[in-house]
Amino acid sequence: MIKNGSVIASLSDQLRRDISLGILQPGEKLNIEALKRGYSVSHPSVREALSLLVGEGYVSFEELKGFRVLQASQEQLKDSSRVRAEMEALAFEWSVELTNVDWRSSMVAAHYALSELEQQILEDPLNAALEWDNRNKNFHMTIVGNSGSQKLIELVSVQYDQTRRYRLMAHANDRSETSRSRWVEKSAEEHNALKDAVLQGDIKAGQSILRSHITKATLHVIEGTELQMEGLKGHS
Repeated sequence: MIKNGSVIASLSDQLRRDISLGILQPGEKLNIEALKRGYSVSHPSVREALSLLVGEGYVSFEELKGFRVLQASQEQLKDSSRVRAEMEALAFEWSVELTNVDWRSSMVAAHYALSELEQQILEDPLNAALEWDNRNKNFHMTIVGNSGSQKLIELVSVQYDQTRRYRLMAHANDRSETSRSRWVEKSAEEHNALKDAVLQGDIKAGQSILRSHITKATLHVIEGTELQMEGLKGHS
């Protein structure tokens, strides 16, 4: 049971990565037999992993048609980002109200780890994107992790994961060095400001930065890439 669960978790991680980086394209049919051979796993493991990704918004399933990579949706990205921004802002307030030295120390460490990857993603966006996003999630989850609400922490984590594919595809497809550099530099400044707001216990500043930071990142993904998103026609 444990071994099988580990195989499914590992396969799910690989599929998330390949979908997020565009190796498996939006709308692409996911043939179970082909995935079984390609990832060297059993047929039941493939079905379990795909079913898990259906629930996470990476994959769709229809009777008689099977599994497909879910089409990227501009409106879904905007909605998830807006919800995430508000939940993180609330969690920031609760975390600051419960501030302690361990939390503040963990914020400094999470910020340092993230800042190391910000230069690498400029130089090698395709290979550095996944680790950058892992550290970025750790940074944001460290912010909300002191809120005292496990339910709120879980909700933020879900919203972050549901927008992960868009961020990774953006980094993988944004070929403009100037655009990427400008975005990474601005993002790094905002991460540093968030860390300072935590250390200073400044709730209003932290909430303002978070809302702006998350929603501007969404605009970068939409405007700075050539992702095939539903509803893109008609937008300039």
